[in-house]
Amino acid sequence: MNAKLGGGRRDDEVDAVAAELAAEYAAAVAAIAAAEARAMAVLARAQAVGLERMAEIPRTAGREADLPLRALAAELGAHARQPDRSVQRRMDDAHTVVTRFAATWEALAAGRVSVGHVRAIVEHGVKLTDPGIRAAFEGEALERAASTTPGRLGPQLARLVEQAQPTTFTERHQAAREGRGVWVRDVADGMTELLLRGPAVPVHGIHDTITRIAREVLNNGDTDAEAMDAADSRTMDQVRADVLTEIVLTHRIDAETGDGLGDGHGGLASIRATVNVTVPALALAGVTEDPAELVGRTPIDLDTARLLALTAPGWERVLANPITGGVLAVDRYTRSADLTRYLRVRDPHCRFPGCRKPTHRCDIDHGHDYALGGQTDHRNLAALCRRHHTLKGETPWRVRHHPGGVIEWTSPGGASYTDTPPPVTVGFVPDLQDAPF
Repeated sequence: MNAKLGGGRRDDEVDAVAAELAAEYAAAVAAIAAAEARAMAVLARAQAVGLERMAEIPRTAGREADLPLRALAAELGAHARQPDRSVQRRMDDAHTVVTRFAATWEALAAGRVSVGHVRAIVEHGVKLTDPGIRAAFEGEALERAASTTPGRLGPQLARLVEQAQPTTFTERHQAAREGRGVWVRDVADGMTELLLRGPAVPVHGIHDTITRIAREVLNNGDTDAEAMDAADSRTMDQVRADVLTEIVLTHRIDAETGDGLGDGHGGLASIRATVNVTVPALALAGVTEDPAELVGRTPIDLDTARLLALTAPGWERVLANPITGGVLAVDRYTRSADLTRYLRVRDPHCRFPGCRKPTHRCDIDHGHDYALGGQTDHRNLAALCRRHHTLKGETPWRVRHHPGGVIEWTSPGGASYTDTPPPVTVGFVPDLQDAPF
């Protein structure tokens, strides 16, 4: 009998109950998506009616132009027991989806995508003003949405949009930087939210820093009995909030001398390997304007990437397939573990379908157990977060490695799920005679 937690079944036995529950849940999720699409269609119609009525109001009427929209939103909200301001925002969003992303709305109505997928597609697609380019983007986005979660879809769509933009990422980033700032929003029960909008790298660096500190606080390793009785019962999110508050309120800056300020580059010099950035080699050298990427998250401007490269202890060069973007080879100019580097580039996050836990917070797992003869080779290794590493090792979930880093997961219910490594953003331009590095 296998020791895994499988309710008394062998690993090769199908869990019929799990399979039935999964099918029922998928059907329910599809029904919810179809219902959301119907509600969206009604809201879009309400927006269209409101816009028609707004057009009939003379500009000299001396009344606020959006009163017809407000009236309709109030009608719908009162009948559905929802705030009319929220309904009015949803009317505008729904009208955008139905009129500019019709294929996405149809996929939602058919239950092929979720509302989360729709939000990701619209969030990135609205940046494309040419209808033809946007339609091509939408088709590719829907194809990708069919095999991934909304969280993983977003970064992929960000790259797609960058490829279709008429202006460079650097130009748009410089304009967007003007909108950085900090806001306070009061919420219920004496609580308040602090919102920060800024360049991607330092903001993710802030989050990574407070996460590492919070993990150290929670895993202090004190085995003293008295200390264990007073063990920290806070959640990770609670400790993150407390750490950030402590850092901000106890750090002192002299406004006259500038003592206590950072490096003049938004703290970039303090960011090390825990923020993983890929930079196209020719862009780093100033030959192209292709944006760099905060791996698995969002494109970043080249000025930031070059500052990070200046402080990096070593560079890794990645050779990628020019068609698929898959990793072909990795080398480095300073000593480190070749295999670990390769996996860190190929697997930017946990390889369980839908998981986005970054690799530096994951375990490197042998697909075929090392103790049972599994090889320590990239064809048998993958990054798994602790949750999914445990799932693989202690339950009937099974993993099979395929060429190209593709991993096939088989559930206890007998369903198969394929996870394909995302394409890397590093490439080489073939028409240059002499490389600039």
